[in-house]
Order: sequence, then structure tokens, then C-alpha cells
Amino acid sequence: MSQPLSDRALLLLLAAVTALGPIATNLYLPVLPLIREHFGASVAEVQSTFSIALVLFAVGLLFWGPFSDRYGRRAAVLSGLSILVIGALVGLVAWSLPLLVVGRALQAFGTATGMVVARAIVTDLYPTERMAKTLAQLTMVAVLGNMLAPVLGGYLAAGFGWRSIFVALVVAAGAIGFAAYRHLPETRRASTVPPSGRDMLATGWRLLQRPMFVGCVLQSGAIYATFLVFISLAPYVMVSALGRPPTEYGFYYLLVALGYFFGNWSVSRLQSRHDLHWVVLNGVLLQLAGAIAALGFVALGFRHPLWIFVPVAVLSYGQGLALPNVIATAVSLEPQNAGVGSSTIGFLQMLIGSACVQAMGIFPTDTPFPMLTFAVVVCFLALGLLWVFPRVEAGGRG
Repeated sequence: MSQPLSDRALLLLLAAVTALGPIATNLYLPVLPLIREHFGASVAEVQSTFSIALVLFAVGLLFWGPFSDRYGRRAAVLSGLSILVIGALVGLVAWSLPLLVVGRALQAFGTATGMVVARAIVTDLYPTERMAKTLAQLTMVAVLGNMLAPVLGGYLAAGFGWRSIFVALVVAAGAIGFAAYRHLPETRRASTVPPSGRDMLATGWRLLQRPMFVGCVLQSGAIYATFLVFISLAPYVMVSALGRPPTEYGFYYLLVALGYFFGNWSVSRLQSRHDLHWVVLNGVLLQLAGAIAALGFVALGFRHPLWIFVPVAVLSYGQGLALPNVIATAVSLEPQNAGVGSSTIGFLQMLIGSACVQAMGIFPTDTPFPMLTFAVVVCFLALGLLWVFPRVEAGGRG
């Protein structure tokens, strides 16, 4: 039986559930080179532990929302956390790379419940004005976890080996799961009639027939692919090309996370003076400028990590400006089915990102050039999408 929580305590619990996803991902990134060495595998083979996890996370985004509508928010959170723990235990004992892939996939599928169900609980409890503020607070905590996890992952791996990150996840998810079991209330309204699978498929197909939605999917996919390819290949580049220990990656990654954080922070301030299309256009231009600068510095022979990570922080700032507006536009196209729209674009951008991560695994990582060239090419494509779909980012207004 759950015990009532104050608003503040409930928000802390939801924030912890939400943050588990980015924490699980970013704890893992610094140990990728160590896993490659341990199993004697290629970069492409080790990348499968990341890209397949992204696919299962995308599937989870589609699954947990309807599950929570049908069976309740508590059941969804507790089930997701249980699957996360099972996946982390499989990763902990994995004696082969395929088994590690299975563990990572289970873990990612379980973590997807945090993002989806926490938003649903907030929607159940609060009016629109309070909901927006609360969701922003949850996002801030997730970003904080995103920032600190690579640092912690690097030190855990250096001190106790790469398997220690799975121990940390089991402990964290177990503690949060116990708190949720004891205290998380059921907030789903008893009168709620969950949409059928056929209804959701019909809505998703209807959205995909709208050029504006397709444009948003491609734009968000380009932004997300640029980010995922960089964060998944940068740990190898740090070790192989720059001769740095895994512990350093987390500190430099802070610049990337801060860039995105301040990009999000700037959105509301810029939108008070400029229209949505202006904000997106400038976000995409900053993204491109950061990618070109990073590639240019490397081409000129600069090899310190700051010559890569500072421009990528500018790139990330631009993404923080553009991505929330692109997704908001896509979701606003069918406000009565916002959940389906959100899940659909989230699922597709994850698929695009995971495909790019796996494809880039075949390129060498003893040089930053493939990683940064990919970023420049995709950022040019993102800019081109603004011309192919010139009204996409203004869709919610016009």
C-alpha cells in the first residue's frame, strides 16, 4: 500500500525515475573502449550494445504509455524498473558481447517508462500552467543526471572495472523502485478509456501522411543522430586518437550537456522577441557552425580535446534551441492525440539515430575526422530541410 507523498517528495521521486534513463546511457559511454578491449571486438560490434539499446528504448516509448493507460501508472513504473534491474544484472554477468547486447536492450526498454509515465502522472495531477513548470523541473533533473553520469562512469570504470557501472545501476534502480513501491500513488483516472492499438496506428499513419510531420521527424532525426554519433564515438576518439584516459571524457562531456541546457533555457527568452521559425533556423545554423568549427580545428592540427568539445558545445546549444520547437510543432499538429504524436516522433528519431550510430561504427576511431565529417554533413542536411519543408517549424502557428 502506497503512503501519501507531499508534492515536493512526489516530484523528487518522479525526477529520479525520469533521470534513470539518461544516467544509464551516460554511465555506459566512457566504458565503451574498455568493453571493446575486454571482448577483443571491433568498434562496430561494440556499437551494437548502444544502437540496439536505442531501438529498444524507442520501442519502449511506444509501449509504456498505452500500458500505463490500461494497467495504471504504478504498474508501468514498477514493471519498467524491474526490467531495468534484470537488464543490468544480465550486463553485470555477461560473458559474451551478444549477452551484453541483450542486457543493454532490456535495460533500455525498462528505462523508457520513466520519460513516458512521469509525464503522464504530471498530466493526471496538475492543470496546464502547473504541468508545464513541473515538466521543466523534471527535465532539469534529467539534464543534471545526463551531465554527471559520464564523470561517475569514468571513475567507476577506472577504479573497479567496466562491470561496476551495472552494479551502480542495480543499486540505484532498486532503491528508486522500492521508494516507488512504497510511496508512488496511482493517478490514472478510473474513467480513462485507453485508446486501442488500432486507433493509435491509425493516428500515427495519418500523421505520417502530413508533409509537415514528416519534416519534423527528419529534422529531429538529423539533430538526434548528430548528437548520438558524437557521444558514442567520442570515447573511442578520446582514447585512440587523443591518448586520453576514459575518466577525462566525462569532464569534457559536461560542455556538451551545458550547451544543450542553455539552449533549452534560451528558448522562452528568444521566443518572446522572435517567432518560432527564427529560433529553429538560428538553432540549426549554430549547430552547423559548431560542427564546421570542430572539423576545421582538427584539420588545422589542433589535438587538445577542447578544440573539439567547445565547438560541439556550440552545436549542442543550437540543438537545444531547435529540437524542442520541432517536436512541439509535430505534437501540436493533432493536439487531441498528442501522446501518439509524441511517441511516434520519439520512436522514429530514435530509429534514425540508432541506424546512424551503427553505420558509423565501421569507420576508424583513431582519428576524429569521420565523426566530425558526419556531423558537418548531417548539419548541412538539417539546414536543407528548412528549405524543403519551409513551414515545418511554424506549423503550430499557421
